[in-house]
Amino acid sequence: MEWTKDEVIKKMEELRDKGFISVPEGMFRKDDGIVGQILEREFGVAENNLHLADLGTYELKGMRKKKNKASTLTLFHQTSTAGLTPNQIFDRFSYEKPSQRDGSLKRKLFTTIYGNKVNSLGFILRGNGDASIDLYYRDEYLATWDLTSGNGKIKQVLLALAETRGTANSKNEEFHFVEAYILSSPKNIYDAIESGAVVMDLCIDQPASDFRKRAPHDRGPHIRIPLRKLTSLFENVEKIM
Repeated sequence: MEWTKDEVIKKMEELRDKGFISVPEGMFRKDDGIVGQILEREFGVAENNLHLADLGTYELKGMRKKKNKASTLTLFHQTSTAGLTPNQIFDRFSYEKPSQRDGSLKRKLFTTIYGNKVNSLGFILRGNGDASIDLYYRDEYLATWDLTSGNGKIKQVLLALAETRGTANSKNEEFHFVEAYILSSPKNIYDAIESGAVVMDLCIDQPASDFRKRAPHDRGPHIRIPLRKLTSLFENVEKIM
């Protein structure tokens, strides 16, 4: 179904007026993915693992509206297409740190990687023509991400932000969609990466005590952009609600 802009705005206003929405049975997850799933469900869209345009024209993105924190939009997540895999990068560069949840010792690789500077772990992104980006450790090549197909195609986006109530990251958390934007006319993502606006997050961990028995938990890699820098990637950022 091809949604018009007026239809999208009307639906978002209906969602705003609906108030807080509970997590549907069997849909619970702890990350921002639950917000997007609820948004898709309210629009009558099945969860889209192929990342095709959800509404014909618009790709749906839902996020928690965070207070006093810099919110970051996940554009897509995608594994490397050449060089080392994320798990191989983790095996080489992970560090040990106690879990904030239960104090158990974890092997971790949680790091944000930029295209305009080397980060604290020595990583940097470098453009590779107009087809891909490369990950380097200082001057050593590690891996390549092809952003020209599949998840890497940035589309026109409907971004909806939801206030929450109830215990955070639990089954009784509820979501109220209160703010929405249409992001259109995407710019060159490689320019946004080289400027440091679009970043890559590696989020991998594993129990340190039995790492030979339990595989690492990889939550990405994620390609992200802070909301305050959306104009670095889209010509038009229109608030519709």
